Amino acid sequence: MNGLIGGTLSESTAIDALVETDAAADSEPVVRSRGEFTLCVSHLTDRDATGWGVHDADGITGVRYGAIPGIRGSDEEEASFFRGLLEDPAETLARADGPFAVACTDGEELVVASDKLGTRPIQYADGDDPGEDLVFGSNLAEVAATLDRPSVDERAVSDLLLIGHVWGEKTLLDQVTYLSPATVLRYDGAETDRQEYWAPTFDTRPRTSFGQNVASAYRSCLGDAASTMDDASVSMWLSGGLDSRAMVGELAERFPDMRTFTYDANPSGGGNLRIARDVADTLGIANETVDLTPGPLVEHFEDAVTLTDGMLGWKTFLNLTASFAVEDPGDVLLEACGQGGMMGDGIGRAAIELSSSPADALYRAKHKVDAETVETLLSGDADPMITYQQAVDGVDQDGYAETVLGAYYRNYFPRGDFASNKLVRARTGTRVPLAHGEFLDAVTKMPLKCRVGWVPGTRGAVPYGTAAAKLGLVRRLDSALDSIPYERTKVAPERPLWQHAAGFVFHTGIRRLRGETTYGGRRMASAWSITNDDLRTLLVGLLEDAADRPFLDADAVETVVEEHFETEAADRIGAVSGIATLEQWLQSHYDPHT
Repeated sequence: MNGLIGGTLSESTAIDALVETDAAADSEPVVRSRGEFTLCVSHLTDRDATGWGVHDADGITGVRYGAIPGIRGSDEEEASFFRGLLEDPAETLARADGPFAVACTDGEELVVASDKLGTRPIQYADGDDPGEDLVFGSNLAEVAATLDRPSVDERAVSDLLLIGHVWGEKTLLDQVTYLSPATVLRYDGAETDRQEYWAPTFDTRPRTSFGQNVASAYRSCLGDAASTMDDASVSMWLSGGLDSRAMVGELAERFPDMRTFTYDANPSGGGNLRIARDVADTLGIANETVDLTPGPLVEHFEDAVTLTDGMLGWKTFLNLTASFAVEDPGDVLLEACGQGGMMGDGIGRAAIELSSSPADALYRAKHKVDAETVETLLSGDADPMITYQQAVDGVDQDGYAETVLGAYYRNYFPRGDFASNKLVRARTGTRVPLAHGEFLDAVTKMPLKCRVGWVPGTRGAVPYGTAAAKLGLVRRLDSALDSIPYERTKVAPERPLWQHAAGFVFHTGIRRLRGETTYGGRRMASAWSITNDDLRTLLVGLLEDAADRPFLDADAVETVVEEHFETEAADRIGAVSGIATLEQWLQSHYDPHT
């Protein structure tokens, strides 16, 4: 698989640990050693030539997986960056924008780091005692392949069931630690040391300058991302929403030959295809419809779970299995994932203002299965809610809302939104322009009133459908796209927020009365799991196998199967997604090593 692997291991061990998947495009490893350390970057053979780099001279060996504006692969640029990474990693990394994971060594010390949002994961195993070997990698399966006797982290299992992905520094294995965003790991051959080199400061107080500041910073981050793709063929996922519209509007002028791809989802039949065509036509760029069907999900299920490290429920990455149906995605394929959450949709005002604590706010906003049900599914007595309190304890922010948002950014984006990028990155290059200091400094100053609100009298149960900040960004970018209706509300962004709220409530209600898939109803993942025989057989088999795991309660798992698949008494897709994903990864990469 693409990514980094390295540490105190031989070149042959690093190569042997690399995992191949049928869903991935051709890739090749570049391996370098210095002193006791080996570094390997596995990159796509024929795509995204600027999305990786290697430096091996002047007493320094370094590997870059990702794109950093200003570093395009020249010896001088790479040498300066890696020299700074060894001499002053915090200062060097704080200045670096873009999506990346990097590692370098002088033969005496090893330095490994993730970007400001953790868009390219790094996981590592360093044993329990000083002096033990260290192995790091982008892919959990590859790190696991170097371990003698791995064991399952039951707290991570709890997270996967509760949230749909894992939070904090946990991975599915006790022996492997997740490197947090904006963190540098240093290893001197005896001990490891971690240091956070950058952190946003949240401030939700009202300010009139927010809209203009965030629009200006958004243009900067898109411009810097574009500079890393100057010689590439660029494409992008485009929906009927506002986030991809804003991003493609900024990129289309720079890349007039760019192509866009659209699948019918979120929900299906809601107008995504038509609106995406209107956006593309307005910008004068190509748009292609890509079929989103259960076939690629079933065919590549094992690969997709491997690519996403078994820590992202399949219902979350379902949409991006459409990537497997794109014959020629170009050198770089972008998506606007994460932008909605940053622009006020991810945690709305209801979760913040109607909760009793920051931990409760996170639970209200971000859980797939209720905590009581998760407790019944686990055979032990662990409290699933501890994850949210640990997330809150791990941030240093002033203010209640600011604490909630600090924990959200630190956990949800790297471990949820951006984790699915690995499916696309298996086939072509990707970029996350939002991993950019100027943009993050601006967007984290969003006034609370700019986040998505709720219809009065509903106690938060009926949201407005969009956030004022999202509408404001599209309007300020002035790309002639604010007159095209927004799929979720059926109202153009140029119209006032109250009309979007009314449109969302009206059209969602009508679709529910018709029994159609809609926001808050039975979603596509649930429908597929029941109506597609191949997917149903796959999932039921995995859940039946999972019932024998010692950390799961067999009776509770069997109840999920009965209620979801046999009697359809309840929609248990959250539990089905978490358990099936977990079991598939364990069968593929844990059982063979135990």
